[in-house]
Amino acid sequence: MGNKIQIQLNSKFYFPNQTIQGMVIIEESQDKLKNISQLYIHLQGEEVWEKGFVCMDSDDSNIFYSQFKLLKDINEERNPEDQKLKIQKTIAIPFTYTLPDNIPGCMRREKGYKLRITYSLSLIAETLELQRINLLQLPIVINQYAKKNNIVKSISNSRDIRGYLNTFQGISKLECKYSGEEFSIGDSINLELLIDLRESKQYIQEIVISLNKRTTINDKEPKVIIEQIQKFSLPGIVQGIVQTIQKSIVLFDFYKKMELSTTGQLIKIDYLITIQAYSTLFNFNNNDLRIDIPINLFQRVIKQNDLQFQTNQVRDLFHLYDVVRL
Repeated sequence: MGNKIQIQLNSKFYFPNQTIQGMVIIEESQDKLKNISQLYIHLQGEEVWEKGFVCMDSDDSNIFYSQFKLLKDINEERNPEDQKLKIQKTIAIPFTYTLPDNIPGCMRREKGYKLRITYSLSLIAETLELQRINLLQLPIVINQYAKKNNIVKSISNSRDIRGYLNTFQGISKLECKYSGEEFSIGDSINLELLIDLRESKQYIQEIVISLNKRTTINDKEPKVIIEQIQKFSLPGIVQGIVQTIQKSIVLFDFYKKMELSTTGQLIKIDYLITIQAYSTLFNFNNNDLRIDIPINLFQRVIKQNDLQFQTNQVRDLFHLYDVVRL
């Protein structure tokens, strides 16, 4: 078909719950649509992973599939006003579709386990003989966005301290307040640590805070891949006191290791802030304190009015073509 059939969209990428606005343009429609009874728009997502050259198939590889009629029964008997579909050389058919609010974001990784979540928009024709033909396929990008609610959350952990011959030496407590669960690149994650050693006879030798990317592949045996992004070391704390420490983690991708989170059925990417308080005695008695805080790194919210895409916008075609109103 060459460029005789086009799909023009109003944006280069979309967010969940956003409306896709587009225009299907068909040149020489009197020939293209002669044996066509119906036109459909298919929006399809695919979620797959593979290692090396061996593709790991999954029954859940199709994560999203939706279709709706773009133009109904275009070669059935119609009133004279509709006859222009057969006689005009070029027609333009506008369409809209609102994405679900729980649709996972796109991703692609080529190193190690090859992972991808992709979407495509297809124009499907159904012939008079009920055969389906894919006239055109267009890839689209869907990104999840960070929901900023400015709610401070808290997580804590405590442990009985054991010394020589497993003797009880008190209780140590670690609590962390953090500034949310969804962020964008460039944001700061604010942490406030409270270490309570008033009931402990041992001190904290070192506190290590790390930001880690976690990839989960939900296969028959789930696979979890942890990759450290940033690491910070803080001084220790003597026994018998309670101390508050404030720390901020700036989400900059200095080493090109970050990627956006996604919440797919087969592939899930999120991040863990791990806070580890190392005790004395080389942790022979498992006295270390640890907290894991899961967060997501999503696209920053962009208002529709701020989007400016000159080459891929829906043009004002009403004065150029016969526009079919659905």
